[in-house]
Amino acid sequence: MKYVLFSLSAFVFYAIFYFAKVNGLDDLGHKTIESGRLPGLDEPLRNFYTGVEPIDRILTLLTVFFYPTLDGQSPGLLLHSIGFSGTFGAAWTLVVLESWRKGNAGTVAAYPMIFGLAAQVLTFAFATPLFLGLQLGSSITARRPHADNIRIPRAVLAVLPLIFVVGFMVPSHAMILPAPEVISVDWKQIAIAIWQPWPAYVSILSTVAYYVLSPFFPNNHRASMSGLRWVYAFAFLNASVSHLVSWVLSLATVMVPGLFKAQFVESLHPAKVFEIPLPWSGLKVDTVAQGVHAFLRWDYLIGSAGVLVWALSLYVVAHKQILSTVSWPSLLVKVGVLTALTGPTGAAVELMWERDELVFSETGGSRQVTKAKKSS
Repeated sequence: MKYVLFSLSAFVFYAIFYFAKVNGLDDLGHKTIESGRLPGLDEPLRNFYTGVEPIDRILTLLTVFFYPTLDGQSPGLLLHSIGFSGTFGAAWTLVVLESWRKGNAGTVAAYPMIFGLAAQVLTFAFATPLFLGLQLGSSITARRPHADNIRIPRAVLAVLPLIFVVGFMVPSHAMILPAPEVISVDWKQIAIAIWQPWPAYVSILSTVAYYVLSPFFPNNHRASMSGLRWVYAFAFLNASVSHLVSWVLSLATVMVPGLFKAQFVESLHPAKVFEIPLPWSGLKVDTVAQGVHAFLRWDYLIGSAGVLVWALSLYVVAHKQILSTVSWPSLLVKVGVLTALTGPTGAAVELMWERDELVFSETGGSRQVTKAKKSS
C-alpha cells in the first residue's frame, strides 16, 4: 500500500501541476501578480508580508490562489472549499495523532510540521500521501500494532481538539470574513497569509502542551482511551459536517431549486461544484477562480483517497494480526456507505477509530490484567 500512496503523491505532478500549466491557470496567476491587482477585483494585491523576499513571493502567489475561493464571486468554488476545509482538518488530525504514537518516535512520522508546510505550498494531495506512505514503510505501528506502541500521551489527547480550534479553525474563519463589509481587502489578504502555516501552529502548540501539561496527565489506559475517543469524534464531526453541508446545499439546487436565486441554482449545481475536469480534456480556464476550482478538485480527490487507502491498510493489518480474519464484503460496504455520507476522510477516521479500539481492547489494559489474573 505504501507504493500506492507514493504513486498518488507522484500523480499530483500530472493531474494538478501539469494540468494547471496547460489549462492556463499558471499564466493567469503570473499575469495577476504582474498587474498588482487581485484576480477579478480592482483592488491592490499585497506583496509585502514579512520583509523576506522569497517568503513574501510565496505568500503573494498563495494570496492570488486563495482569494477567489473566499471573495464570494464564485459560490461553487466557495462551497467546494468548505467541504475541502473539513477534509483537510480531519486528515491532519489523523496525521498529528500518528506523529505522537510511541512506536513512531524517531521515525519520519514524528515530524508532521515539515509535511504540513509542504501541503500548504505543494498541495495536500502531494504531502499527505507521501507522509502516510513513509509512515507505512517505517513504523512498527503499521506492521505490528500493539496497545503499547500506538499509545499517545494523555496531555496531547486532552487538548488536541482545542489546539485545532485555535490553530486551524480560528485562522480559517478569519480569512472567510467578507471584505470590505467586515474587514478591509488588505486585511483579508493578511488573514490569508496568517492562515498558511497553520500546520506549524498545530505542531508547535501540541509540543508545548506535551511538555507543560504532561505532569498533570499521567498515562492511564482508561483515561487515554477516553481522550482518544474525544479526538476521533472531533475529527469525524469535522469531516462529516463539512462534507454534508457542501453536498446537501449543492443537491438542494436540483431537488428544491425554488429556495435559491437563479444565479445560485446554476453555480451551486452538483455538476459545477463537484465536476472532475480531466487533465487531457483540453480544458482552458478564463479566470483564476475557474483554474483554482479545477486545481482543488484534484487536490481533494488525490489527498482524501490517500488518507482512506492508508487507514484501510492499517485497519486490515490490525484485524489480520489480532483476529486472523477480515470480512471484506462487510468492510467494503461500510467504507462505501461512510464515504458517501461523511466523505473519504470521514470514513478513514472511523476505520482508525475502530482499529485503535480493537488494538487497545485485545492487547492492553483490562484484558491484559484479566489474563494475568487467570495465569496466576
